[in-house]
Amino acid sequence: MMKRSKTGIESIRSSTLMLAISMAMAGCGGGGGGSSSSGSASGAEDSNNGGTSPQPVTCSETQYLQEGICKNKTAQRFEPLQLQRFLKGQAYQLNLKTDQDLTLSFSSESPNICDFEQGELKALDVGKCTLTLIQAGTSQLLPVNSTMVVDVIEADAEGHKDLNACQAGRPSEAERQLFINTLNEIRALHHLPKVRYDQVYEDQMMQASMLLAVNEKTSHYPDRTWRCFSNIGYQGTSTSNLNFVQAYQPLASYGADTHLINWLIEKNSTSIGHRRHILSPFLSKTAYGEVSNTEAKSVSTILGAAMKVVYPFASQTLSTTMPKGVIAYPYHVYPKKFFSKAEPLSLSILVHPENAYANNTVDFSQVKLTVTRRDNQQVQTISNIQYDNISYGLVANNLQFHFSAMEYSVIYDVNVQNVLVDRKAEDYTYWFKVDDQSGEQHLSGEQRSAGESSNDI
Repeated sequence: MMKRSKTGIESIRSSTLMLAISMAMAGCGGGGGGSSSSGSASGAEDSNNGGTSPQPVTCSETQYLQEGICKNKTAQRFEPLQLQRFLKGQAYQLNLKTDQDLTLSFSSESPNICDFEQGELKALDVGKCTLTLIQAGTSQLLPVNSTMVVDVIEADAEGHKDLNACQAGRPSEAERQLFINTLNEIRALHHLPKVRYDQVYEDQMMQASMLLAVNEKTSHYPDRTWRCFSNIGYQGTSTSNLNFVQAYQPLASYGADTHLINWLIEKNSTSIGHRRHILSPFLSKTAYGEVSNTEAKSVSTILGAAMKVVYPFASQTLSTTMPKGVIAYPYHVYPKKFFSKAEPLSLSILVHPENAYANNTVDFSQVKLTVTRRDNQQVQTISNIQYDNISYGLVANNLQFHFSAMEYSVIYDVNVQNVLVDRKAEDYTYWFKVDDQSGEQHLSGEQRSAGESSNDI
């Protein structure tokens, strides 16, 4: 704070005034809870009487000066993360803000047990993970310096499901392989790069799946009132494709491939966001979880499933080796098991492989979309054409439409004219044939009941 020096001739009157100023300033520097204390000192006299200039006001570290008055800085508060444990070998995204909407920074005080870097904690070994949480504060807000301790336990310590103890269990190796093989089978139909299974995010997926199963409802954003809530589960639900299944008979598993098919065709979904994530050229890794609750109250079985699709702290650097062009559903010869006439067809245009979010420069507002049957050249009737530039999933552009009159094992040519790419008109073409020879959708899980329902969110 800039200090000002006193000038002028001392007198008995000015000395008395300075004593009064000193007494007034003694009240500055205490208090709490956001109240203010008056510690101003403005004792200038008439120049004809040899008065003094205003004296500096010094506030304590917990205060700030406003209009000559020391006011107490506001204390920042935050709701502690709800974490019961970390599993060794797993990774977790930790993000926390104060009630003033300022982000807390994390650092590890036990680097051999847990490491924190770029928004992500890695549980390295069994023991106590001590984390420091810091927020520097502002000119009017007090800083935050807090510590939290979380146990890191062995990965197989909760390997078996126990929903009464809020333990989700873990997928079997067969389930992992079925999931990743089915996903890459789908992506190969679109000439998309393979995705690898990333087991370090599996705990998030299992915790997310458990939240759906035990609460018998679904949301990407559960709150602390949900049974078995944890911030790990919240990380999972908010960064994943979710599937919520109600079955009217005991059902231990729905099948990883069946969940994927539901997400792809968008069964009972109001949007095609799940499909866009599955067909994203920028998706390079994923994890999977499924939890079955056979003691549900509403029906015989509730199943929750989750597929990791969003990596928040890596999203700004996403790129792909996929060449520019159309990414369409369905595309070329397409198995019937991966398609439903009742759900929309869709396409996106990849124009910037080096940057996932730069693809929002594609504009479908002036597009002319034509679907023609190849064997007789008849133009087909399509309906409910929609488009958007939402920056999630596949790429930051999407065009979708319905084609309920489509016939199986027939080739259709799609012509997309007047697509504005960086304000330049472009045309795109592709063809597809949904192959009836592939048979109906295969269900890997147990026998389904007629009353079963599945909802993606």
